Amino acid sequence: HFDSRRFASPPDACLHPRPAMASTTFGNGVPYGDPNWYTAGYHSQYYKQTHVEWRARCRAFVEEHIMPNVSEWEVNKAIPKDAYIKCYEAGLLPVVVGPKSGAFDLVPAQAPAELDYFHELIFVDELARCASGGVLWGLIEGLQIGLPPVLNFGSEEMKKRVAPPCLMGQKVISLNITEPSSGSDVASLKCMAKKEGDFYIVNGNKKWITNGIFSDYFTTAVRTGKPGMGGISMLLIE
Repeated sequence: HFDSRRFASPPDACLHPRPAMASTTFGNGVPYGDPNWYTAGYHSQYYKQTHVEWRARCRAFVEEHIMPNVSEWEVNKAIPKDAYIKCYEAGLLPVVVGPKSGAFDLVPAQAPAELDYFHELIFVDELARCASGGVLWGLIEGLQIGLPPVLNFGSEEMKKRVAPPCLMGQKVISLNITEPSSGSDVASLKCMAKKEGDFYIVNGNKKWITNGIFSDYFTTAVRTGKPGMGGISMLLIE
């Protein structure tokens, strides 16, 4: 027995407002090569004009400053320092630490209108079009995971001293947690930190650290107390 009531439309009061519809297609229209939420006729309740403009800005930077250099950087196994600085000067680098981090308030850079997490996603998405995981991670990932602990839990003095040069591409920061004997099992890490006077003496090993070999700052998980998660602290090592 077919019951048409099961398929009836809900009352108007239950309907969500109709999302905006893209009027033009973004990019070259290559299937799966451009975001379908910008395809003419496609509806999205999340993406706005500010995201379209931001993606165009990100794409222009990547195509001019990143893509032509990827092969050389891969061969040299290094990204030149000026690449980070150019990324900041284009107003892009601070977005990778999140819209609520206050990053754009710490440096002279203009945030995109109505800044949200989709702007961060879009920049990473566009940077990935360079087709090099090494370049992608080397350029932004150390900053993306290494600076938030400083922004969220560091003192005001630390934030003002450390964050601006990292956000402006002048310094590199990395997150140091993984050890040869503990990866996902963070609670078992063995790197010890013992306070002596005004300083901590750190002894131990870290491995597989993104940007670790060329960082200026190291946001580091160390053991300062008892075994287990409760004995772990975070230190900023310079």
